[in-house]
Amino acid sequence: MLLLSTPSPGFGAFIFSNRRNSLLLAAAVVIAVMKMIIFKHFFPYMDFTSDTGSYMETALQNRNYNLWPVGYSKFLWLFHQFSRSETMLAAVQFAMLEASAFFFYFSVCYIFNPQSYFRYGFYVFLLINPLFPFLSNYFISDALFLSLGLTWITLLLWVLHKPTTLLLVFHGVLLGYAFTVRYNAMFYPLVALIPILLSAYRPWQKIAAILLPVVLIVSFVIFTRQKTAEHSGVKIFSAFSGWQIMNNAMYMLQYIPLDSGGVPAQLAGTHKAVYHYITAVKKLPRKIAVSDGSYFMWDMNGPQKGMLRDYVLAHKDKDVYAGWSAVAPLCSEYGNYMIRKYPWDFTRYYLLGNAKLYLLPELEVLGGYNRPVINLVNKDVAAFFKNGDKPKPEGKYNDLQSTLMSLFPSLIVICHLLFLEETIRYLVKKGIRKTSRKFNVALLLCWVFIALNFAFSVFAAPIVLRYQVLLIVLLLGYTLLLTEITDAPLTSREEMETEEEPLMLGI
Repeated sequence: MLLLSTPSPGFGAFIFSNRRNSLLLAAAVVIAVMKMIIFKHFFPYMDFTSDTGSYMETALQNRNYNLWPVGYSKFLWLFHQFSRSETMLAAVQFAMLEASAFFFYFSVCYIFNPQSYFRYGFYVFLLINPLFPFLSNYFISDALFLSLGLTWITLLLWVLHKPTTLLLVFHGVLLGYAFTVRYNAMFYPLVALIPILLSAYRPWQKIAAILLPVVLIVSFVIFTRQKTAEHSGVKIFSAFSGWQIMNNAMYMLQYIPLDSGGVPAQLAGTHKAVYHYITAVKKLPRKIAVSDGSYFMWDMNGPQKGMLRDYVLAHKDKDVYAGWSAVAPLCSEYGNYMIRKYPWDFTRYYLLGNAKLYLLPELEVLGGYNRPVINLVNKDVAAFFKNGDKPKPEGKYNDLQSTLMSLFPSLIVICHLLFLEETIRYLVKKGIRKTSRKFNVALLLCWVFIALNFAFSVFAAPIVLRYQVLLIVLLLGYTLLLTEITDAPLTSREEMETEEEPLMLGI
């Protein structure tokens, strides 16, 4: 039997009519239910972060603008129409994660037919993986975005295997929605180019598959700019990104000589505030590190929060979001100006530091239970959850969370090294000849995702463990697949000729 060949039954029959697969699915469902019951015994309350209040307020008011993408708030608004139970919200988020993960698992088993390492090794990982229940227990967008990401990757594999018009539409809509949940998805259409262009779609279908998510994303950007302008008077898409650019630039300012002038006139006031602030920061016992996250933009004594306070005092009729939007263009202009002026210092003190974090990300909120210390507006919590305003004390098992989560930064390093090593072995031992063209395209897809995810993470976003979970899943899954292929005997020429498609890269 040819390794990684496609079984003949349909996908439904493959899962439900095959005794082994139906047992694996039944066991996964039973264990998932038991895992969530046990988890909620140890961690009965949902956890909050500093972002939770904004998501909650936006959902309750069903607003079309926010500091964060509104897609998760829309999901929360829909959930709130049916339930006010925080246990139910955690269960729904966990169910979505498990469903998307096993959709990926069974799709890979169906399309590529692995027999050992992936089929059983990856299955065990999904069963015992503690990241999913912990992520599901947070009132933030991570669980939803990860579910969408896993489903999106799986749909791309189906694009390679069996492209249909319905799949084209489903992929485009899902990708468009993923962008509304987190802006990390902005590079996803570039990754999708690989399987779409190399699929069996007709030329017009390929064009439609490429354009549909782009049109949806552009439409969302235009819609958001308009709604922000209506509320704040500033036509801007993401206020947060402008603040983030200035924050990123300020890391290098701790290390370089800085005078109080020498900037364009429109930036003079901002630069003067930065100069005095950085002068004070340089006197601290230690430098502010990239691992401290978005430190400068959240520091109440920092220049950005100072500009926000000045705006709010001068515009009593505006809310804080309007202030963020009004300050954002100036933050963006100043940050970009300093980066252009000191490109090598920015590379040395920010980009290289962020690149190290990519391999060893901070635990951040996953390091412990945060709800007791998060200062949320009580009326919002009480309005969203039944008994939400009652105290939710830290449990006696909080150390268990930090212990389990501390294992994953090292796992990311190990997964990268193993994936690189197995890719090299795969090429050296002629793994390309042992499998199908579609698998080689799928492997290329994985490498493109890793490269673009690295670039986006290092240049444009803070790096923490919860943002890299999809990367862990893909690296582990593909490493197991590559190991299985590389260790298999070379297929004979007669067997190769019976395969329905050429067994070569074919790109």
